[in-house]
Amino acid sequence: MSHSHVVRVEHDNVFLPRTRWYELAADHLALDELESHASWEERALRSILQDLPVAVTGPPGVGKSSLIAFVCAQLPETHVAFRLPVTGADDPTSVSIMASVALGTALHAIELEDYQRAAIEAARADAATTERRDPRIATGKLGGGPLPAEINAELGSLRQEYTTNRLASDRLVGLDRLIDILVYHGKQPVFVCEDTEALVGGADRRDVIERFFNGPIRAFLTEVDAPLVIGVQSEIAVESPTFQDLRTRTTDIEAAGFTNPADALRRIAARRLLDHDAGFAVDAILHPGAVEALARFYGEAGCSLRYALAVLHGAAAHAADMGADRIGGAHVRQAAADWRAQRR
Repeated sequence: MSHSHVVRVEHDNVFLPRTRWYELAADHLALDELESHASWEERALRSILQDLPVAVTGPPGVGKSSLIAFVCAQLPETHVAFRLPVTGADDPTSVSIMASVALGTALHAIELEDYQRAAIEAARADAATTERRDPRIATGKLGGGPLPAEINAELGSLRQEYTTNRLASDRLVGLDRLIDILVYHGKQPVFVCEDTEALVGGADRRDVIERFFNGPIRAFLTEVDAPLVIGVQSEIAVESPTFQDLRTRTTDIEAAGFTNPADALRRIAARRLLDHDAGFAVDAILHPGAVEALARFYGEAGCSLRYALAVLHGAAAHAADMGADRIGGAHVRQAAADWRAQRR
């Protein structure tokens, strides 16, 4: 293997952690495949299709969001997933505000169907000059089948009431109407709340967490006629009595670390190389010592796949700078030291 391949891996960000939803879904190597006894993705998908809520818990960076993104990408035509974002909500502990956020997210996604069709027609008319649009990016939907065009017309009144703040004061009435319209057209909505780590921080953190779970999450689990998928950091789950009570109502999936991290991380790195059409095997770019050092760091960093990939990306940069033919253990250790220094 030549130094030019190391440079290419670093330059192309082959090992850089992904953040966008569609990237997480496309990039995810099923944990069911890496941990054959776990059946995490299989159980989550089966539960959603039975209209049951799902709670995915685990430490930061373990892969909760990518697992959820992967499962949403497997939803059949009969389902459609929408985001219920904590980030950006004025008050994530308010049922009415979070219901409004969920409704606004769904209406925005559905409204963009017209844009999608226009883009497709333009692409057919002039494929050479029209920018390619990926529907996973364009619609804001998180997974499932396409939305029938006639849904847009039926949502006109609801959309106008939402944009002019004239919805009835009932905290869930707008969301209920949206769900009724979707179900009438054979689409079962699924709401996804995977950014609950945004609740972490602040002196009143525990109070905020309890009000979040006891308010919006309890309402979505008990009053909304659509399954909820929620990702919860282990620390939050443990310290919240309300969540401990609510998780008895869900399919509980605890995403733990890999039982064989060296093998799993090596296979994930190999998948990244394949996805980037690198043209060479993982062993040609990663020295066994690098895999061992990365596995040790993975354990030290709380089984965080996100952190491990960030360190591997940094190790590629060190190897490129040093003119190495492969990423070695010393490069990984240096990148790990850089990561620790940045965390201080």
